[in-house]
Amino acid sequence: MMNLRIVSIGLAVVFALGQAQAQEGKKADHILVPYGKQRRQVLHLWLPKTKEPAPLVVHYHGGGFLSGDIRQKIHNRTAEKFNESGIAYADVEYRLLHTAMLQDIMRDCARAVQFLRHNAKKYNLDPKRVGAYGESAGAGASLWLATHDDLANAKAEDPVLRESSRLTAAAGFWVQATYDVIQWPKILDLPEEKTPYWNFVKFWKSQLPEKRFNELRKDLDMLGNMDKADPPMMFTGGTPDKGVHSQLFVDKLVARAKESGASLKIARDRNELSAFMLARLGIKQAPDKAPVKAKRKQYPAHWGSPPRRQTRDYRKLPGGYGFGSSTLANWIRQNLDKDSKAKSGE
Repeated sequence: MMNLRIVSIGLAVVFALGQAQAQEGKKADHILVPYGKQRRQVLHLWLPKTKEPAPLVVHYHGGGFLSGDIRQKIHNRTAEKFNESGIAYADVEYRLLHTAMLQDIMRDCARAVQFLRHNAKKYNLDPKRVGAYGESAGAGASLWLATHDDLANAKAEDPVLRESSRLTAAAGFWVQATYDVIQWPKILDLPEEKTPYWNFVKFWKSQLPEKRFNELRKDLDMLGNMDKADPPMMFTGGTPDKGVHSQLFVDKLVARAKESGASLKIARDRNELSAFMLARLGIKQAPDKAPVKAKRKQYPAHWGSPPRRQTRDYRKLPGGYGFGSSTLANWIRQNLDKDSKAKSGE
């Protein structure tokens, strides 16, 4: 397949839950397990010590389908915590847009679920309890799986593809409402030329027959595919801008869920997402282990708004503000320095 040259689209920073904990937590029980023949079709798997088959959480990393991998992330505190609750955890790598079209990437994500179901006995997994979550692109992949019809093909030569791709629950941070990007200018109230990924859409529209292009739009439209038969879903709110993590996407999702009768809730924080996933996978938490709602440290009002366009790296932020990009870290440091100088009278 021909490589795709993608022009710069000013992606907002991708905050990946697993990245902050890459060198912390339990080491994966199975590392770089191939779930397909492509180089990036691999996953890490953490297994709990349970006699009964364990429910499974599948995680998809962020990166805008342009970057991101799991290669060095063989330790994971989130996986460890799920294992402690009796839940297996898989971290999935998938192909990126310079080697595959988006509908093929979505099927990488689906294949990982099908592969783990096919190997449920081998890994002592419960194939009837499978949840998915991720950040940004990973959240979108989880939403796509939750709203798409089952990809199981009973006549497939590949036994993996005979398995169901349907989920028990889906969740994530900073989700996009649809991957039919033709809808994005209207959703984000942006001119086409300023819409993220618009050059990507223009390229493929020029390369594909109109019928095929429209088929792909329908396949990638989570809004259009959503209905009341979909599994329960929970996603966080978005950012107050018109980028790929915009609250405008979340508002559109909420309206569509209400219209279609789908079960969709908006989470306030990470702990609420975790509690949702545990409950949907049938895990009862002991009262002393119930999630505590974390209060986010707010930036001082006089700092104004953080930078809208940020690098896609991920690091610890100064001042106890958690994790984020170098751009955000520099902005925080500059404001902290200004406050310090003002306080000392310089």
